[in-house]
Amino acid sequence: MEVVALVVLAVVLVVGASILWSTLRTGMPPMPSLGRAPKAMLELVPEQPDGAIVDMGSGWGTLAIRFARRFPRTRVVGYEVSFFPWLVSVLLARLMRLDNLMFYRRDFREADLDGVEVLLCYLMPEGMQAVQQRLERDPGSVRWVISHCFALRGREPETVSELPDLYATRVYRYRYQ
Repeated sequence: MEVVALVVLAVVLVVGASILWSTLRTGMPPMPSLGRAPKAMLELVPEQPDGAIVDMGSGWGTLAIRFARRFPRTRVVGYEVSFFPWLVSVLLARLMRLDNLMFYRRDFREADLDGVEVLLCYLMPEGMQAVQQRLERDPGSVRWVISHCFALRGREPETVSELPDLYATRVYRYRYQ
């Protein structure tokens, strides 16, 4: 029994250290979109996208999975730096047989935006600033940016949904092209 407890403890420490390292490196922890936010984000995509949907910082994959299930004919891509959340995402996508969903273990700032119509964001303010700078340099074909909690500075959202939760969480939709 002691060996099992030590193995479990070692696994928890390795996973925790890995997540801590990537959080310190990027300034953004892998946070799942929970509660009413994913549904609100889904509702802000007005129609079947012509281009891909990209989750900028996909964490554990929960949001990208919802979008892949809702839009089975649309390519959905998640970018995540943290190893264990990325691995869980890949395994979940394979178990669910979501052929339209891919996860890359890569920084979202290096994402290819060609052919991308919708960007999904649940990033800290620094991450949102990086997204905004990236879009100012090269918007590609991005038409919509949908953000959970954090707004783009100096840019007026097309739509703001306030969720009926304890924090009155906001979900923003920005129109680009």
